[in-house]
Amino acid sequence: MRWICLDPGDKRTGVAISSPEGTFAIPVMVLEHDRRGASAARIEELLTEHGAGGLLIGLPLRMNGSHSTQTSAALSFAFRIAAHFGTVPEPPPGIDLSGIAHAYTERDACREHRRPVVRVQLWDERLSSWDAQRSVNSGAREGRTRRDRRPALDAHAATIILQSYLDASTANADYQQDSSTSDASSSDSRD
Repeated sequence: MRWICLDPGDKRTGVAISSPEGTFAIPVMVLEHDRRGASAARIEELLTEHGAGGLLIGLPLRMNGSHSTQTSAALSFAFRIAAHFGTVPEPPPGIDLSGIAHAYTERDACREHRRPVVRVQLWDERLSSWDAQRSVNSGAREGRTRRDRRPALDAHAATIILQSYLDASTANADYQQDSSTSDASSSDSRD
């Protein structure tokens, strides 16, 4: 499945897309918006334009895993976008959102729709902005100011988040395949 990744911020949202086979991430663009975030209609256009069936949204957590005001803003955005598609976002592995998710699902309850079916997944984005800044600054050209590089940072951060997800998904699929192969050979040896 092809994925689009969003790295939501206060004024801009970085956008990245996976390759059709889901092995690598590519920066696409930066969406400018107000404090409410990118519009669900624009995100739907991007999904349709690129033939993506999955939407990955970066979840900014503190280094200790606790929530911040940015986490709350990202969750609000994620639940609003998911409601547009008649679903709820899936939490990242190992992150428990059960204590706060009910507040969003009540407010942004799914409604009947005639929109494409889209899987919405949240993903832990700790250190993605720092990694993107390091990457963009290392390739910075002479004469480009930090302000000129800011939009590139948002798209690169989305790319880093998406690549992290794709790598984890591939590793999980490889592990599951290895487990099933070893289970089959174990049962063969017992026969």
